[in-house]
Amino acid sequence: MSINGHVVVDMDSHIREYEDLDRSYRNYMDPAYRDAYERLSAAVARHAEAGLRTKLFMGQGAVIEPSDESRPLGMYDTFGVVPPRGSQPTSRHEPIPVSVNWDPAVRLNGMDQARVDISVMFSSNDASFCALHDVGFEGALHRAFHRYMVDYCAEAVGRLRWVITAGLRDIPATVAEIQHWAEQDTNLVGVHIPPVCPDGSLLDNPALHPLFQCAQDLDLPLLVHGGVQRPPHTAGTTELTNAGFLLRAVYQPWSGMIAIGALIGGGAFDLFSRLRVGVFETRAGWMPWLFEQLDAGYEHRPDLTPFLHRLPSEVLAEGRLFHAVEPGERYVEHCVQELGEDIWLFGTDYPHRGSAWPRDVDDLAGRPALSETAKYKILGENALRLCPRIAA
Repeated sequence: MSINGHVVVDMDSHIREYEDLDRSYRNYMDPAYRDAYERLSAAVARHAEAGLRTKLFMGQGAVIEPSDESRPLGMYDTFGVVPPRGSQPTSRHEPIPVSVNWDPAVRLNGMDQARVDISVMFSSNDASFCALHDVGFEGALHRAFHRYMVDYCAEAVGRLRWVITAGLRDIPATVAEIQHWAEQDTNLVGVHIPPVCPDGSLLDNPALHPLFQCAQDLDLPLLVHGGVQRPPHTAGTTELTNAGFLLRAVYQPWSGMIAIGALIGGGAFDLFSRLRVGVFETRAGWMPWLFEQLDAGYEHRPDLTPFLHRLPSEVLAEGRLFHAVEPGERYVEHCVQELGEDIWLFGTDYPHRGSAWPRDVDDLAGRPALSETAKYKILGENALRLCPRIAA
């Protein structure tokens, strides 16, 4: 597993809870919301009976909120373009059993093959339940998933870790939920927040400060992770007019830029002096450029960031903001050269499409232009600083 005795932490893996929604939620629901859950479950079942893949978001046939990425560039009057056979997204990794989402033994076996010591797991859709009108039902779904994850990780002797989903429409309830599980389960290692708030406001919103204070007090990092065209929506949802080529290229990097800019510019790292933040699944090659831009903006108009008291690059250099890289990214070495070795994290997105699983660790470890110390930091040591509960 480990690389030359150095721990390997996959900081961005997932549970695809929608693959079997009832396994993930039904037995864990609050009694007051069981009827609401059964209505959702019945809707999922109707889709399955119609031969549709079970998706809650991110697709034209999604159960809760459909989305569309079907417009080919250069064509506007498409009249309902139907993708030709064989045009579904391809995966570079070996087939992964769907049972990985409810059988931890399958995941642990895959981790052994990939030489991953510890896997930190996000929900795939949980943060998008903010699309529901009933805020109480959203919170009940979050709580059910948290209970599921406690059970999923329980027998893995610290190798499987989970992150709690922050419901941003009910901050007091979210704070109480974080406090509860931080005390009850040592496998909880962070707090998952989306790149923007459900009401469209950015992460500089002062209404989030009790959440930031809670995370700081409990020594839990905020872990920013979104998804393409699923709630809460970021820039590009409507502006890119369903152009799938551009959506897949720039949507998530834009969300990462917006999240980082809002947190730094809004003074989160100045107002909360021990707060740590990680940003995931936005690729990283743009990071040096972004901080050049943020520094220039701060120097030109410091009055626009009244709670920021230093250059954004100085905030980054302080060591409390981290960003994930993907093993196959072309500019990882450039990022390390420009911004140092200490902020980068390793993430595979397992078991989603797009990674080279189980070769991800070897792909990053085999990059000749990266120093050995940089590799060890990216593969695990930086993760231990971001999430100290992993090493506890």
